[in-house]
Amino acid sequence: MTRRKILVLTVGTGNMLKLEATLFKPLAKSISQGEWNKIVLLPSRVTEGFALHLTKRFPDLEAHVHPLPEERMENDPDACFRHFDQVLGQLASEGYEEESITIDFTRGTKAMSAAAVLAAVRRGNPKLRYVWGDRDSQGMVVAGTERIEEIRTTQATGRRLLDQAADLMEHGDYAAVLELLPAPANPSLALQIPTNLLEEAAQIRQRAAFYAAWDHLNYKEAARLANEADLGDAAVWVQKLAQQPNQSDHSRMGRWLRAVACDLLENGRRRIRDGHFEDALLRGYRVLELVGQFKLFDYDIDSSSIDPNNEAVQRLRRRLQKKKSQDFGVKNGRLQAPRELTARLLIELGDSIGRRLIQIANEPSDRGLRARNQSILIHGFSATVLDSDSLKDLFNELEQLLCDIESSADKMLRMARKQY
Repeated sequence: MTRRKILVLTVGTGNMLKLEATLFKPLAKSISQGEWNKIVLLPSRVTEGFALHLTKRFPDLEAHVHPLPEERMENDPDACFRHFDQVLGQLASEGYEEESITIDFTRGTKAMSAAAVLAAVRRGNPKLRYVWGDRDSQGMVVAGTERIEEIRTTQATGRRLLDQAADLMEHGDYAAVLELLPAPANPSLALQIPTNLLEEAAQIRQRAAFYAAWDHLNYKEAARLANEADLGDAAVWVQKLAQQPNQSDHSRMGRWLRAVACDLLENGRRRIRDGHFEDALLRGYRVLELVGQFKLFDYDIDSSSIDPNNEAVQRLRRRLQKKKSQDFGVKNGRLQAPRELTARLLIELGDSIGRRLIQIANEPSDRGLRARNQSILIHGFSATVLDSDSLKDLFNELEQLLCDIESSADKMLRMARKQY
């Protein structure tokens, strides 16, 4: 990108009887104040000749005249905007930085001035200027009293940027917020957001980083980020999730996995909301698997490291061998139970939840978790057949399962669904 400085000026008629005082002198004053490598004049068809005349006063400056394409466009703000926006876009394509371009909207029709400002805002050109001065009885600026006022668009564009960030936060697109708002150490921050909005921008970015980590199930990182922002109940909930106990402490693992299952259920619901059905289905399947795991922890059994001498396990293995069904996995002399065997072991232990787990898992694939196996993300070759309504019904069934097992599940689910 080039840092060469450009001044872009609208060129209206001024007072046709006093062109020197009302048009050429104010424009020349603006051009003279500043070190420009190029000037770009934006006249109407009527004032194109005036613009060409003005360029002759500055023979050492590279000057370009881009008149409106058609006559009488100078009073059509939309037509003016399209033309001015195209000119500014061309400058951007030539490698000129937004900060290097200043737009003077003093001389031009009201439609031209408004269009020039809007085009500057749209293209991210932060520097505007206008010439003003004392006015006579006819409302015209008195010659010799002209002064140049420079303003920046960053109050408007910075506020718009924060509005966009807040809207993305409302829709759960936290990663997009982190891309939209520059990090505090980013040099472009001061160019995009004025000083009075920096604190608000930093707070939104901190919250976005927290919610992004939470949404990615990175509980430890989310808990760390929670210390940097005022997040209320969300911070309390994530701190709970971040306190993963030692897996050998089966009682605490069972309690912790209940919270994780509730959080994952609501995480999946947000995927349904956003149309990410494959991701939602995987989360629903994992919730069902977690229920089996934490229920086994209630019986002092870790599904990833089962004592082969456990009586219930031995009974189930004999039954599996008789039916020639798949046996437990074996690792380092311990047994491992996948989702279905976890449910069957619960049945062997006399726990009715095991049958519910099998029932939910075996519902028809057009409305249940069996669709997971046909998903392109697992074993299949196409997207899941489940739609939003089917997934919502499935997640409602999983919620009811959690609430039937755990009395505090409803409270935990409310905590898990609290978002920005």
